Amino acid sequence: MISGLPETTLRYYEQIGIITPIARDPSSGHRMYSDDDLQSLTTISCLSATGMPLDAMREYLANATDGQEGARRQMELLDEQALRLAAKAESIRMQQAYVSFKTLYWRAVAEGHQDEAERLLEENRDIVEVVKRQQHGSHVA
Repeated sequence: MISGLPETTLRYYEQIGIITPIARDPSSGHRMYSDDDLQSLTTISCLSATGMPLDAMREYLANATDGQEGARRQMELLDEQALRLAAKAESIRMQQAYVSFKTLYWRAVAEGHQDEAERLLEENRDIVEVVKRQQHGSHVA
């Protein structure tokens, strides 16, 4: 598919109203995508790749024809998504910090430097707590 979305995803998006029903070829029953359909699907594919929630994607597509007010709402939806992505990036940054610290910890243990290993544990307790909270569904503040 040109949009990059699997057929099952397209059917699902049509079923839940993310996209309007696609016209079908009367003889074959296959979906016939217009240029507008393909443009919407490209937008949806990109929004989906950012992890935007389905309700926000639905609203985003609806706002596209609402002039200046729609444009303002688009910016709000994108700002909200940018915040979600920033939180996700911070979460990944903390996970990377945890892996780096644990690598240093185990290197110290492997080299017989238990005092260094203990110091690393003490200095990185905050990272451990943040990553542990992430695992339990809490978000980094």
